[in-house]
Amino acid sequence: MMKRIVRELLVDVNSFEDSKKIELVIDNPFEEIRCDKPISVQLFLYKEKDSITVSGKVSTTVIEPCSRCLKPVKLQIEGNVEALYVNQSKLLSKSRSGPVGELDNTFLLSEDILDLSDRVIEAIIVEIPLKVLCSKDCKGLCPVCGTDLNENPNHRCETPKEPQDKWHSLLYNLKENIIKKDQ
Repeated sequence: MMKRIVRELLVDVNSFEDSKKIELVIDNPFEEIRCDKPISVQLFLYKEKDSITVSGKVSTTVIEPCSRCLKPVKLQIEGNVEALYVNQSKLLSKSRSGPVGELDNTFLLSEDILDLSDRVIEAIIVEIPLKVLCSKDCKGLCPVCGTDLNENPNHRCETPKEPQDKWHSLLYNLKENIIKKDQ
């Protein structure tokens, strides 16, 4: 997967003295996420002698499948960006003597150009729940035939007597043997 470059999220560290503000709205250039509306980005960069602190907010609406019925669900996302870019030589010396290397949001500043695209993607992805539901009482899909149980609440599917493939057949036989032993 090739990463698309978002020119507005490339920052020349020599283009500002103390701080820089980035406010933009971009159509989704990222393959990792599916958005329903453009991504709003507000970032603040603060430059110190050997580091640049990046903070801000990212907002959009993403589309994720429901974990039970697979219907698309729109989620409003309000993510935070927090990162510290440290000069390569300072990171190495400080990481040996202190906690700088232990921070999850500390990155190496090895070039004069910062690509903040990854920070924007992270801010969005971190806010997406692990289990997305279209509603808290979603009934999901029939495990046998895949019928949507929300649309067909009275659906009853006959479980096939014997599975068609070898793997499921072995499980079916194991289940039958356990049932016979318990009787």
